[in-house]
Amino acid sequence: MPDVFISYARSTAKQAQQVAGVLRGLGYEVWMDDQIPAHRVFSEVLEERLRAAKAVLVIWSPDATRSDYVRSEASRARAAGKLVQVTVEKTPLPMPFDQFECANLVGWRGEAASPGWRKVLAAVGELVGVAQAPIRVPPADAAAAAAEPLLAVLAFDNLSGDPEMAYFSDGVSEEILQTVARGADIKVIGRASSFQFRGAGKAAANVAAQLNATHVLDGSVRRSGSKVRIAANLIECERQTTLWSDRFDRELSDVFALQDEIAAAVAGALKATFAPTANIIPIDPAVYDAFLRAKDFSAGMSPTERSRRLAEVVAVAPLFAPGWANKAYWLSAEARFGVGERTYEDLRSEAIVAARTALQLDSRLGAAHVALSRLEPFAAFRARRQHLESALTDTPNDPLCLEEMCQFLSEIGRVRDALLYASKAFDLDPLFPRVASKRCYLLSYAGGEYEEVQALYDGFRLRWPEFVDFTVFPVNLAAVAGDWVRFERLAKLAEDKGFYSTPVMRLSAAFNQALRDRNPAFIGLVREALRQQAPVQLTTLCAAGALGLKEEAFAAIDGASFEHLFRQGPITSLTTGGSTPAIVFDAKGNSALINDARFVGLCGKLGLCHYWIETEQWPDCAATVPYDFKAECRRLAGAAA
Repeated sequence: MPDVFISYARSTAKQAQQVAGVLRGLGYEVWMDDQIPAHRVFSEVLEERLRAAKAVLVIWSPDATRSDYVRSEASRARAAGKLVQVTVEKTPLPMPFDQFECANLVGWRGEAASPGWRKVLAAVGELVGVAQAPIRVPPADAAAAAAEPLLAVLAFDNLSGDPEMAYFSDGVSEEILQTVARGADIKVIGRASSFQFRGAGKAAANVAAQLNATHVLDGSVRRSGSKVRIAANLIECERQTTLWSDRFDRELSDVFALQDEIAAAVAGALKATFAPTANIIPIDPAVYDAFLRAKDFSAGMSPTERSRRLAEVVAVAPLFAPGWANKAYWLSAEARFGVGERTYEDLRSEAIVAARTALQLDSRLGAAHVALSRLEPFAAFRARRQHLESALTDTPNDPLCLEEMCQFLSEIGRVRDALLYASKAFDLDPLFPRVASKRCYLLSYAGGEYEEVQALYDGFRLRWPEFVDFTVFPVNLAAVAGDWVRFERLAKLAEDKGFYSTPVMRLSAAFNQALRDRNPAFIGLVREALRQQAPVQLTTLCAAGALGLKEEAFAAIDGASFEHLFRQGPITSLTTGGSTPAIVFDAKGNSALINDARFVGLCGKLGLCHYWIETEQWPDCAATVPYDFKAECRRLAGAAA
């Protein structure tokens, strides 16, 4: 049970993690609400941990003073005589908490000598006892018992004296991350998670606590004209010891060789093998700068703008493999999702050339394989999978490749396998909400326990309250389950946050209400859509089944053509109604259709039956439906032959 329970408002999550990281580094057991297990009801866990904690540290902020949760937790701590208060933003404390001492941590960056922090440690020490960093006795065979390294490469500090150069230091850091991940036999946490740690939050104990990292690579970048200075240090998190550090002063034209040198040093320190980059070439500093700007996530550029800039990069540096791979990736995004003004055919042709060029220069570029997979027709299942398997053979721990394979497997009905890939991607990128969302809905699609899935959503919603999926998806789940109390609470929250502002979301809300009240008008709209949509949307078919229009749904399937799925074209032509094609394999939401043998007819029209028969890679539902799924597939394939 925890020594310290931390209570805070979501807007101060970073400060709370910073405090927790430092306390853990001192040997205290700290609990925060991001540690709620997936199988538990979050309110029960909060109550349990709050009672068990020896000290309750309340972090006051304007949002915290308005939070019912924080005020309730503070009241219980006060009554139990274990309240420790800090403020991280200037705000008056609510009554009666303004009558108690409150440590001032406004602007605190982890300094041990800070008067406010010393006050916190004195209070915690009085309630819990003075902690000492835990002593861990290594086993007799320490090498055999050592855990597999998990490396977090942080965003190196920008020391160039110009805040506008942050894109450069972040870009160099990302290139080092990718060089280590691609060339070394080490698991590396994804950029979306590791780059969230800045300033005092970079403390190794904090990073380890939030990412389960065993090692941290951090440093700084200073650029002056065509010269760059990079300082790097590798820290072992458990003992907070530096395993390796160095400083490099180089011409920017030699940056690729420098990236390899740093990656090799990290691999050597971790006793891992490292394969150097296939073709290290000098590069013009201006071209490298343009490459980093094209990849800058903070710039908010469209796929079209990114691919245009990358085309300019490879035009000047035709032997620069990452430039070609990134160009292929963004061109494939333009083509797949139908964005921009260029034709699909032009985008696809240029993307294929870029991807193949990248792989000829360096076969270990997962983004190029992903691009080739995206450019296949939807129903070209074997070809799509081959590209993704090639990507994972070369870069088995790339979150991007794992996520793409996860999406593919869910679309061919192997939802449990998809969930395994989603979980692996989540382990490597645990602070990336999109991956967390995929993990949640795949657990639901796979038939996971309803309360387990909702508890997972509850935990993620606490962490990312503004991420739409973690409010809207559990609303949909509650409607399908008929859990109308939870449905009303979450639907109101979604409405209050403005999550139903788009046409697709409004349609989703109307469908959920129709599940509850069987609104004849809405059911009539679905019935009419089945007659008029050409080709019929997969979401419409699933909605019809859930609303009791199963016969109409199968009649629409009988008369529908899905030939467009076998041709080249953007994914918008799949008419998924804003959802993933995997929706047809939702074990609960689409059970009305799945459990009817005629469902195999839909699978056949999607091109899946032949794929399953040829590969023997059957969907999960083959083992759960009340009919012989495999026999129906073979019968259908034989009749079509």
